[in-house]
Amino acid sequence: MISEDSVTDIHKRWYFTLLNPSSYKTSAVISIIASLGIIAINDNSYGHLTDLIIHSIVAIGITTGGFFLDLFLLKGTPTNKLSKVIHVTAFATSLWLVTILLGLLSISIFNKYPYLVNYNFEGLFIASGLRYGIFVSVFGSKIFRSILISFIIPTIFFINILPYSSSFILVSHLNALVLGSMVFAIGIVWSVLADRAGYPNLESTFKILQAFLSAWTESKQEKMERIFESRSKLNNIKTRMIKFERQNEKQVFIVLPDIHPGPFNPIGGSNLPHKLFNFFEDSAVVLHSISDHSLNLPTSSEVKKYLESLKAASIRNKGNECTSPIQTRSNAFTLTCLDFKGSVILIISKDSGMEDLPYMIREKIEQYSVELGFSDIMIVDAHNAMGKKIPLEEEKMLVDLAFSSLRALKTQQYHQYKIGYATSMNSEFKILELGGAGIGVVNFQINNENHLIGWADSNNLVNGLRDKILKDLKEQGINMLDICSSDTHSSSGKRTRQGYYALGDVTSNEDISRAFRDISMMAISNTTSSTFSFMDSYSQIKLMGKDQFDNYASALNKSMNITKISLGITVVLYVMMLVIS
Repeated sequence: MISEDSVTDIHKRWYFTLLNPSSYKTSAVISIIASLGIIAINDNSYGHLTDLIIHSIVAIGITTGGFFLDLFLLKGTPTNKLSKVIHVTAFATSLWLVTILLGLLSISIFNKYPYLVNYNFEGLFIASGLRYGIFVSVFGSKIFRSILISFIIPTIFFINILPYSSSFILVSHLNALVLGSMVFAIGIVWSVLADRAGYPNLESTFKILQAFLSAWTESKQEKMERIFESRSKLNNIKTRMIKFERQNEKQVFIVLPDIHPGPFNPIGGSNLPHKLFNFFEDSAVVLHSISDHSLNLPTSSEVKKYLESLKAASIRNKGNECTSPIQTRSNAFTLTCLDFKGSVILIISKDSGMEDLPYMIREKIEQYSVELGFSDIMIVDAHNAMGKKIPLEEEKMLVDLAFSSLRALKTQQYHQYKIGYATSMNSEFKILELGGAGIGVVNFQINNENHLIGWADSNNLVNGLRDKILKDLKEQGINMLDICSSDTHSSSGKRTRQGYYALGDVTSNEDISRAFRDISMMAISNTTSSTFSFMDSYSQIKLMGKDQFDNYASALNKSMNITKISLGITVVLYVMMLVIS
């Protein structure tokens, strides 16, 4: 299974994608304000108010016209887009303004002659250097082309800053020229080293970044899927299902694929739970197995192959009896078990939340279930609260609790049962955080008692929501055993710290609790007699595998280290420019 450190390393860098404003319109305003600020600071250079107004109007024209000139000059690059160009301009112009302000501070501190043109000249290099770095890495422009484009708009803007009656003599500003050139040179060296950070496993770090941005921001998944697929390998995968055939009602399926939803919307199997929900005619609960991102489907074509393979599922066990559910608890975990004539469903919840469980836990529980005489077991990670990877002592605690639960389950009597099922698909509930399958509830009526399991096609639940829903339903006489999420990654791509909306991030807890209550009542109302068939399906499909994420994490970490060193050197040169000028 994949190293959790690799996924964590990749995920913790996500916040860098949140640095730019959420709207290009905001960036456009920032660009214009910053450009006017630069002109205003140079007010004393102009003889009359009329000159200031003319320079200001021209500055606005250069800035706004520069958006479209950059867009044209970057034509044909992988991620060229007007909104991205505007974001770059906002950063570059703001950094130029900050350079001048720090220069004024330097003048005040060191009591120097206020030679403002030097700081404008340095601002030209700093802004151009930033533009170069983004053009070559994010846009995918070649080095020489990026160098040329990065200087064009800043140079035109710099010419407009100077009074029209004056002349600019380059030799009078050698310190600024040399140090500014050194800063730009550091940027070029950084771009070469950072792009090669993943070599030999990855040919180009920047190409992967560009493919990611195309998929993430523009829903153009082709490049990213080609990269993922080229590094994926064939695997044999098992999917476990229980089919419930109900009297005078649609069949209901509980599905546990040994595939992890992901990696991110709209790539590969990110919306796999919804695809499976549709495959089973909108009458399924798609649960999260003990799996991680190494089991991601890399492309939509592999998703289609996987779904097609499910048609060949074979029946391993069938009947019309099950035990009453049992729940066992520790200080950290809650386990829910049901036994359908030797075929077990075991749901694992951690009250404070957790990351994907390690595969070792599944192996131990499966082996012990065989020793106890159970024919099959579906081990479900409820994925219903957000937390960290569980420590080794909790892994042991969980395994011991599972063993205890299975031993207790073995002593239970079998009963005929009824089943009810309802979803939010045709209801009034519109919850932003959900994937396409919405909310579902399954009711098992055993010995005239209702036992419900809730399900949300969401990427986790916010912490505390599960407990609130269970408590609210209990107060209304509804026995909800637990709530699971599908861990869908179809809702990724949000401007949040984690990159997605967990259920409860946007919609109020009260509205979600009310939705589960109403859907539970619908499931109870259509409960009817049922038989079950426990089925297995085997699929030979490509999965992303462990090595991909390890290689991406390694390249990313090396790139970050190179970036830190380059920024450190740049800051030193930057301070020298401010002090020496």
